[in-house]
Amino acid sequence: MEPSILKLGLALGILGIPFCAWASPRFAHFLRAKQHIRPEGPTTHGKKEGTPTMGGIIPIAWILIWGAIFLPFWENPEKSALVLASTMLSGLVGLLDDLRSQRKGRSTGFFPHQTILAQGVAAALLLPLAARLPTDFRLPFSALSLSLPLWGWIPLFVFAFLGTVNGVNLADGLDGLATGLFVLALLGLFPFLLPDLGLTLLAFLAVGAGLGFLWANAHPAQVFLGNVGSMALGGFIFGLAWSAKAPFFLPLLGGVFVLEALSVILQVASFQLTGVRLFKMSPFHHHLEDVPVSWPHRLRSPNWPEPKVVARLWILGGFFAFLALLASLP
Repeated sequence: MEPSILKLGLALGILGIPFCAWASPRFAHFLRAKQHIRPEGPTTHGKKEGTPTMGGIIPIAWILIWGAIFLPFWENPEKSALVLASTMLSGLVGLLDDLRSQRKGRSTGFFPHQTILAQGVAAALLLPLAARLPTDFRLPFSALSLSLPLWGWIPLFVFAFLGTVNGVNLADGLDGLATGLFVLALLGLFPFLLPDLGLTLLAFLAVGAGLGFLWANAHPAQVFLGNVGSMALGGFIFGLAWSAKAPFFLPLLGGVFVLEALSVILQVASFQLTGVRLFKMSPFHHHLEDVPVSWPHRLRSPNWPEPKVVARLWILGGFFAFLALLASLP
């Protein structure tokens, strides 16, 4: 790797920290977009009502603008282009959802099936770019690669895109949780990125932007990502992993995101089949919180305060990142 490019990427990542920390809450105040808390959510979250949201536009814009500026200079710009396009399209779905939420004055904009449909359209729009990239993917805990034909990689692409984008979005329910997990997942991806200048630069940009936003998003949060931010972060992780030939590592890199998504599925299945909830509340991070509920549930909650839940899920995210690093060794 050229030292000058490495230094430039690090410098932009460092600059992104103070910029995003300063600009994100101010931009959200400028938008006058306020967080609406879902009525069935934790009662202790009522104090979050009215907190400025959609601040995730700032770190995403930092990544997209600088990434686009340097895109023409790479020998293989298709990889970086996929990352930027995945980030932009998933963020666009989140933006539309946020705008609808603000207009309706409720916590959600689209209904779940509408969100999945919009994300499916975004994934379909990304397929022509993905078709220009190699489809031989690294396997965890092995030096082997798996080469997939067209009928094999397209379903994997769509499923991984939807899973990653929604996993990050579901984790964005506690102050700083999704942003911190995003940074940890990126650190676990670096062994796959270092041979590619464009992908490495994007990762440096994203780590800096994520840390900067985390400054304002840490408990008690001054600003929230909004769906535009959380979905875009998910699209970024997916695009980076796919371009680095590492989509099979996504369940490790985003282990907490997987747990969050599974908890929602299991909660719905348990209630539909037995009439009793499995968790106190889903996604999983709410089950861990010290939140009073009036309904029965099967699994006992540790009843931790919100900062402890976030810190311990960050630790779990770090564990999964280390596991991904171990799995990347030949």
